[in-house]
Amino acid sequence: YADLIGKTTAGADWIVADALGIDPILPDIWEMVQPPVRSLLGQAAAVRAHEPAALETLLNGLLLTGLAMQATGSSRPASGSEHQFSHFWEMQGLSIDGVPVSHGFKVGLGTLAVTALYERLLALTDDDLAAALELRWPKFVAVERKIEALSVDPRVVERAIIESRAKYPTNTVRIERIARLREVWPDLNGRLRAQLLPADQLRALLREAGCATTPDEIGVSLKRLKASYAAARQIRRRYTVLDLLTELGRFDQSVDDLFKTGGFWATTR
Repeated sequence: YADLIGKTTAGADWIVADALGIDPILPDIWEMVQPPVRSLLGQAAAVRAHEPAALETLLNGLLLTGLAMQATGSSRPASGSEHQFSHFWEMQGLSIDGVPVSHGFKVGLGTLAVTALYERLLALTDDDLAAALELRWPKFVAVERKIEALSVDPRVVERAIIESRAKYPTNTVRIERIARLREVWPDLNGRLRAQLLPADQLRALLREAGCATTPDEIGVSLKRLKASYAAARQIRRRYTVLDLLTELGRFDQSVDDLFKTGGFWATTR
């Protein structure tokens, strides 16, 4: 259930990449993935109760996402920044008492993490976007130093450097991207609001389905979760909201706000 609900943020990330001319949406593939997600939203309790009709909807949705990925030769239709949290924790061997945490639970927490971050993005005004044009954009060597502090596993660090370098824009490209973002922002903001669930509603649905909704339930401290935002961005070249907020110079502050008193994670119990 949590893995399929994660397609809400995967879809949002694809909408962003499409709007910025990075990764165009394929309408037929989109229609394979997104409608089953919507049809499952009201069936959280039924899934938890193992009702056959709800499980059929869930299974069909998951099968269709697999076929969509096979058809495109890419996981883009079904995997966005929410899965990058899960993948990073899997690289770290996340487990509780020696038992690996389920993929679905990790994706569910990643979906919550990303949805809350999207709410920060959607609150930005055109003036906020314009201010990003004056941002001092670091050379990749500075980014590489941060990645080296990412993990004690040199294999993770090596791969993260490769993936991050592949998508790291020059400042000229970044400025052009922000200019395009400003042109499409009213429409894009509306598309994203229509695609995403409010974070509190998402948390309630996951809880109703019996999924983990707090980081401690999967053995992740708040400190580790906060660090995972940057790590999730660095381990994959796929363009997501994590990259957009970075290019706007809003990533660190947006993440910090989620953990402050009264922030989303501070109130997640």
